[in-house]
Amino acid sequence: MRQAVSRVPMRGSGRRAIEVGQEVTTRPASLPAPVGGWDAVSALADMEPDRAIVLDNWFPYPDSVGVRRGYASWGTGLGSGVVDSLMPYQGAATSSDKLFAVANSIIYDVSASGAASATSVTGLANNRWQFTNFTTSGGKYLWACNGADTPKHWDGSNWATPSITGITSTDIIHVNAHEHRLWFVLKDSTKAAYLPVQSIAGAASTFELGSLFTKGGYLNAMATWTRDGGFGDDDLAAFISSRGQVAIYGGTDPSSANTWSLIGVFDLGAPLSRRCFVKVGGDLALVNVDGVLPFGQALQTDRGAAPRIAITKNINNAMTLAARSYSANFGWELTAYAKGNMAILNVPVAEGVTQHQYVMNTLTGAWCRFTGWGANCFAVYKDRLFFGGNAGVVYEADKGGKDGSADIQAIGQGAYNYFKAKGQLKNFGFARAAVTADSSGQRPAIGMSTDFRDNATLGTPATSTTTSALYDTAIYDTDVYATESRSVLDWSSIANQGHCGSVHFRASTNATGEVTVRVNGFDVIYKLGGML
Repeated sequence: MRQAVSRVPMRGSGRRAIEVGQEVTTRPASLPAPVGGWDAVSALADMEPDRAIVLDNWFPYPDSVGVRRGYASWGTGLGSGVVDSLMPYQGAATSSDKLFAVANSIIYDVSASGAASATSVTGLANNRWQFTNFTTSGGKYLWACNGADTPKHWDGSNWATPSITGITSTDIIHVNAHEHRLWFVLKDSTKAAYLPVQSIAGAASTFELGSLFTKGGYLNAMATWTRDGGFGDDDLAAFISSRGQVAIYGGTDPSSANTWSLIGVFDLGAPLSRRCFVKVGGDLALVNVDGVLPFGQALQTDRGAAPRIAITKNINNAMTLAARSYSANFGWELTAYAKGNMAILNVPVAEGVTQHQYVMNTLTGAWCRFTGWGANCFAVYKDRLFFGGNAGVVYEADKGGKDGSADIQAIGQGAYNYFKAKGQLKNFGFARAAVTADSSGQRPAIGMSTDFRDNATLGTPATSTTTSALYDTAIYDTDVYATESRSVLDWSSIANQGHCGSVHFRASTNATGEVTVRVNGFDVIYKLGGML
């Protein structure tokens, strides 16, 4: 059918409009929600349709993307400076578990919500502590060090200073429990040190690694790597230098050549911070300048191919740029948060001021980015997520529908799509998001960018302030009783023209309680023009 009008207006200059005589057909199309996550590696013209160019504060679930939860104040009164360390103590029973924060040159007890309690550990040289939980016949201990003060340990009731001889104890800057021993990294050196079996103090012996680190640098960190050697699991000692060289040792007693031997030295990228290793099942995850790498695979892969096997491979360009720009900043840290199915990589954009988080859904491997969480460090305590803030406060994260008192602003942009008609012009008219929400009034703002230009026009999203409370705890006429989530399908004008289009979507929440805003997919109505 021929159009009766003479022309269809077109935005931009220097391009032809849809002319009289062309077949102009109105067509619908459905697009998936970007459950494949943030994609910072694919070409814009060849990105999978379930990926996103931008996915800020939208978390990719297996079936939808949802506005992330916020945070609320947990521990206050820690001074006005940054909280650089959070240290959970794992007791014999959960009732004896503790959470400690280090700020203002003091170790604070922040196990309960409210004003923090200063412990007996005060007057510290710095707040950047590494720690491990370690069990001996004498009890369970939280053992911590910072490379400037004498190490400290918590025995479930009191903080104490372990007596260590054979080394300068204030040089201990990193600690790891390996084969029933405490191992130490000594700052600004290539030496490790270790205590006798099942000991938290005593005479330390040193172990020199300098001859293995042919690229120079210093010993940065140590971790225990578990691998299957063919006769069951082996626990191996992994020592990484500041230049990324890794020495792997097997055995139990480093004082005996019969029970301790070098397995190999491997070249990887430089680690980002002392907190570069995280235990993931039997493997380790290593945070270095090439991304977050599965340690076992990284040892068998040439460094040039490391991005291909990286856990961060889908966001490689963003990861590489962040590592290049912010590698010297304190705050790099990977946290496994099982309850939320999240792996959270903290990225210190401006040390002690601004941080972003690159967050992966551990079920699907899909990534997104969190903004608005000013976090120097993270910890999981009693299966709940906490972070140390930039101004003397510890926050509980993954909680509620706002960031403190601020709105959560979630912004997304899906992959560009040619709608099965490359080379043909489209006149995009309307779009809607298939939303699951607590309120029928909650809908994201929708827009459409075309031809790889950021030219979408978005309206203001409806901000969700609905708070859902449990039936037995809601206060009549005050709280909103929990209701089933409902589907919201509202059309928005997205008037724009181009050969390909990318859906933008933005939502906002501000509620004390839990809020549900999930996008399940998109519908688009457009007119297909001729070959231009």
